[in-house]
Amino acid sequence: MMEADDASTSAALMKKFASTVKGVGVPEFGWRICLAHEFQEKRKPFQASNVSLSNIVEHLGLGVRYLKWWYRKTHVEKKAPFIDMINSLPLRQIYGAPLGGFGGGTITKGWRGEFCRWQLKPGMYHYKTVIADQFTVCLRRGGQTLYQQVLSVERPHTLQGWNWGFCGSFAFYHALYPRAWTVYDLPGQNVTLTCRQVSPIIPHDYQDTSLPAGVFVWDIENRNDFALEVTIMFTMMNGTGTKDDKKGGHWNEPFHLEKEGEAVSGVLLHHCTHINPYTMAIAARAQPGRHLSHQTAFSPTGMCRALWTDLITDGQLDSPAGPSPPTQKGEKTAAAVAACCTVPPLGKNTLEFSLVWDMPRIHFGAGEREHLRRYTRFFGSSGDAAPKLSHYTLTHYRDWERKIEDWQRPILENRSLPAWYKSALFNELYFLSDGGTVWVEVPSDADITGGLRSEQGGLPALPPVLSEFGRFAYLEGQEYRMYNTYDVHFYASFALIMLWPKLELSLQYDVAASVVKEDCTQRLHLMSGRVSKAKTRNVVPHDVGDPDDEPWERVNAYLIHDTADWKDLNLKFVLQVYRDYHLTHDHTYLTDMWPVCQAVMESELKFDTDGDGLIENSGYADQTYDGWTVTGPRASEGA
Repeated sequence: MMEADDASTSAALMKKFASTVKGVGVPEFGWRICLAHEFQEKRKPFQASNVSLSNIVEHLGLGVRYLKWWYRKTHVEKKAPFIDMINSLPLRQIYGAPLGGFGGGTITKGWRGEFCRWQLKPGMYHYKTVIADQFTVCLRRGGQTLYQQVLSVERPHTLQGWNWGFCGSFAFYHALYPRAWTVYDLPGQNVTLTCRQVSPIIPHDYQDTSLPAGVFVWDIENRNDFALEVTIMFTMMNGTGTKDDKKGGHWNEPFHLEKEGEAVSGVLLHHCTHINPYTMAIAARAQPGRHLSHQTAFSPTGMCRALWTDLITDGQLDSPAGPSPPTQKGEKTAAAVAACCTVPPLGKNTLEFSLVWDMPRIHFGAGEREHLRRYTRFFGSSGDAAPKLSHYTLTHYRDWERKIEDWQRPILENRSLPAWYKSALFNELYFLSDGGTVWVEVPSDADITGGLRSEQGGLPALPPVLSEFGRFAYLEGQEYRMYNTYDVHFYASFALIMLWPKLELSLQYDVAASVVKEDCTQRLHLMSGRVSKAKTRNVVPHDVGDPDDEPWERVNAYLIHDTADWKDLNLKFVLQVYRDYHLTHDHTYLTDMWPVCQAVMESELKFDTDGDGLIENSGYADQTYDGWTVTGPRASEGA
């Protein structure tokens, strides 16, 4: 029944596709949608207006306390609330597979082709479609341009000197994370373009999976009986659509890097903010029979006819030398890279582009500590890694794809599994990279316990798994902004322990270290109105902090309930320790975790009020379902 439902859903999403082309290498399984599809269901985020009158009355105190807290957080502290019920983001059904590995930030390209979601600042999201970020195709024959088109269905109010409005009925998008395909059948041209997006998400790989990089491989099919010169132009704005883009001081420069017989060329876009500066790089692979060109800087506002005319004249860009001058306040800048090849009659050819970003040193919202991202171990932390990242990405993505295919093949070829399951199993994995994820190095002199030890024994100051594999955290949700929310991680952790087990063990050590700590800061809990400690000793924290504060240093960003009295967190920690040991057979891990397990179990015993071995709920929402009042014995976990 579910397979039939999956087929009918796919047919509905592809109903407007007006072509029969299949593209190059597009897999059978995954999520597929025609670019002309329009969702009829208009979804809205849950807001206060959705709450019934009886619930409003019941939670009136919570509402008043939340509003006071929200005002102080936003207007006094000038911070973003960890959950914002006042300014909920609209639910937009536009997003596709994110680009990038774990912990270096992500950039999301929507299924219609737009770059529309940005998470470069650690853990903080910006939802903005940057209209200048596009791919454009130019077809030429005998020295004459036959066709030039932005590969976007958008019709924006800016950049009107470009040819917008590609007919979405002649294109479809297909996602099977960590790859995605967009197939364009160019109307009237007998040419099909397949853009394959690849991110370095590779199980058991702790180097390449950390890279802030992605590849766009363009397979070109020419069904004409004559050869064509085909150019793909990649344009990118220096910025992500925030106010920082206009602050001035940003600049671009071309680069060329040749190494080990392989060469790449492109443009570096230096975004020079005071906090968390970064460099983006757009580049193409240089190979025989391909001509690369660039435009170092152009204004992504107004008509922008000059860039369009430059390309349409000869299928190439002017390729000026030297860096661009820094932008003035109020000014934006963008860059372009173009790659050209000849496609023989009834033949094929390929062009390869990369997008990387280098933000090696990061500060969270509190700005108290500097952290080095994981990939800096392999590419350095001085902020000049973008050329090397571009070269590495373009020369190694085929190896990434081979490993991805080896990983996915047993599932995709298993006929006993329904199609919807195969799609969901891989596509829902996106959150491990796009969950505000951070993966940072731990200083060699760090003591994750703060010098504290559990009463039953000692955790090592810096466990080897943290020293070797770094510190990993991801959000409960992009709009529910807390790192490593433990009750939710309990359900999601299976993906980590099966695919990146060292990251699961690293995360567990961080949680164990926070168990033995205590934060006596008194704070108001919004549901009860009572004041209590921010963190109680020998209990598992709800989370390890908010990216707009200083995670790991200050845990329990969640303040709706006092989670020291939650009944499930301690027991979920013990269950995960057992599961992790069972799968890894890591005796050191078990030895280190054993005293922490003893401590949290002894803490849990106080909830067994009648001595029958089952803990009792306390008559309020004292577990992960934090809006449900629960009483009586808790049968799901015993003490």
